[in-house]
Amino acid sequence: MSKFESILKSPISKKDVWVLFVCLPYFITLAYLLFGRRYIRETEVFLYATAVVCVVWVISWRLHILAGHYMRVILQDVQQTTYRLLLSVSIYIPLTGIIACALFYGFYRTGFLGYKFDLGNFISAMLSGLLINIVATSFYEGLYIFERWRDTLLEAENLKLEAEKLKKANLQSQLDGLKSQVNPHFLFNSLNSLSALIHKDPDKAEEFLDELSKVYRYLLRTNEQELTTLSAEIKFISSYFHLLKTRYAEGIVLDVNIEKMYEEYLLPPLTLQMLLENAVKHNVILKEEPLVIVMQTDENDNLIVSNTLHKKRLVVQSNKVGLANISTKYRLLNQPDIVIRDNDNAFTVIIPLIHNYK
Repeated sequence: MSKFESILKSPISKKDVWVLFVCLPYFITLAYLLFGRRYIRETEVFLYATAVVCVVWVISWRLHILAGHYMRVILQDVQQTTYRLLLSVSIYIPLTGIIACALFYGFYRTGFLGYKFDLGNFISAMLSGLLINIVATSFYEGLYIFERWRDTLLEAENLKLEAEKLKKANLQSQLDGLKSQVNPHFLFNSLNSLSALIHKDPDKAEEFLDELSKVYRYLLRTNEQELTTLSAEIKFISSYFHLLKTRYAEGIVLDVNIEKMYEEYLLPPLTLQMLLENAVKHNVILKEEPLVIVMQTDENDNLIVSNTLHKKRLVVQSNKVGLANISTKYRLLNQPDIVIRDNDNAFTVIIPLIHNYK
């Protein structure tokens, strides 16, 4: 199919129909200019003249629309608006003039309904044609530019939404991978601790197993949730720390100082467990040099978790799964990221607490 054939078969849009009715007043005026007062005084003249100009009106509209569609094919960019306007005027005005001349000439040659040529009315018809072309072209171009602007905005918005979806999907994929690493790692450490206790102290092993069941009950219940309350996390940490205390005795200390007003604030589940596990993994734990872990809130709605540093001489290989997991969860929730501070005396993680608006 050629370009011209595709233009001929192009669908008529709503703005094309609007242009049809925008031009109607001109053709009614044209009928009046052809016959003067006879147009409104004589019923026969009114009916036949109106029928003829309406047919010419539709034909003229269709020719103008085809010309407009062609110009939007060859000059379709918004940046080409000036050239398109100039080309439109150079086509539309002569086309309207030719149609009006043909109508006047046809009525004159045939003497249709006793028509008599009037130069003044003819000049008025030409000037009216010039005016209606300016109005219709401005209207048509205004709608075209508005539609292109709207389409550009929609396209930009769709691209933005698509990018956000891809970003979220990528982060979710990372988080799912991190989850699969955290749970087996936690179970492995717990089973090692339990194995050591079974031989040394069966009673403590039984108590340890009871606390371990509480820990895993919480883990299974909340790991699929996005958020949990700080009070629920602190209660869970009490059970988790009991496991650590059973294993390390006086070598580990936990100091929890949480303002009551923050107990119903929210954070991702298992955040505190991962921070405790991280502290235990990277530090020497001895009775003479206890690992002190402090959890406290501040006036900026943050939970601050810090631990003393007694780093192991043999560097522990770390892929930073725990911290990456926490950071990824906060990004998925569109919350401020965690802040990590590491100096010679302490390792600190600042966790933004999320308001609970229930």
